[in-house]
Amino acid sequence: MDVMFNKLLLLLIKYVPIIQMLAMLINNTLYYITSSYTAAYTIDFIFGNSLIFTILLLMISYRFNYCEWHRLIIIGNIINVTIASYDATFGIPFTDMQLLLTYYIIACIFILAAAYTHIKQVHHERKAKIAKTTYAEDD
Repeated sequence: MDVMFNKLLLLLIKYVPIIQMLAMLINNTLYYITSSYTAAYTIDFIFGNSLIFTILLLMISYRFNYCEWHRLIIIGNIINVTIASYDATFGIPFTDMQLLLTYYIIACIFILAAAYTHIKQVHHERKAKIAKTTYAEDD
């Protein structure tokens, strides 16, 4: 039972930041396009877009030695949550559309950086595996 729980925990930690980023973007889009905030509030309640939760995910990511691409997604989430919190508290002199575009641009930057990092890491691992196999054959 403990092994199954640990596997489930690690899977949740791995995919929650991606789901969180997607939910934030959907949530912010719903705030922009609808006058009824019921759906947006529900998504916000379910996915917990808070700064403390996102920082907790980052700390857990370091604790369980997750890849750099995973942390990049979490950092993108931290930036978006911080901007949203600052706007809600102090107000940012942007239109709603400019603010929404800012969230999307930040998400795109960090998704592209995470994809690049992941591809680079996989390429490096394959190159090392090929070199190891070639070295083993030469013996």
